[in-house]
Amino acid sequence: MNKIKTAKLLLVCSPGGHLLQMRRLADSAFKDADCSWVCLPAADSKSLLSNEKVHWAFGPTNRNYWNLFRNLCLTPLVLLKTRPQYIVSTGAGVAIPFLLLGRIFGIKTIFVESFARQSELSVTGKFAYRVVNLFVVQNPDLAKQFPKAVYAGVVY
Repeated sequence: MNKIKTAKLLLVCSPGGHLLQMRRLADSAFKDADCSWVCLPAADSKSLLSNEKVHWAFGPTNRNYWNLFRNLCLTPLVLLKTRPQYIVSTGAGVAIPFLLLGRIFGIKTIFVESFARQSELSVTGKFAYRVVNLFVVQNPDLAKQFPKAVYAGVVY
């Protein structure tokens, strides 16, 4: 995990709580990394990411197949432009095309399940669990339920 601290990262998240958790990770664990972001445009994301390299994705993503397709088309362009060593995501739906194509292209992928998830995985988490290189949970009980999951403490 030490290599990631100074690596080239693509941080992918939705606005709101997912963004707040990722921002916290970026400001602590990834503060020396070369970070680019993918997020949906919203008031909080535009404010919190105003001084960052950001690629705006298409939303809403919840069960919106048109925007999933648009983000699938956006993903290779962002990956070619940013050339990340790792893709890290806290969710939600915007993460799916980046984690999937990132893994296909040989990029190390990491998903951090939401702190709010105490007894079961999110919809994005269920997908990511099958795809990513590293699946991190913020609840030790989830790590016991899912053998591939790693408990690494809480972000908040």
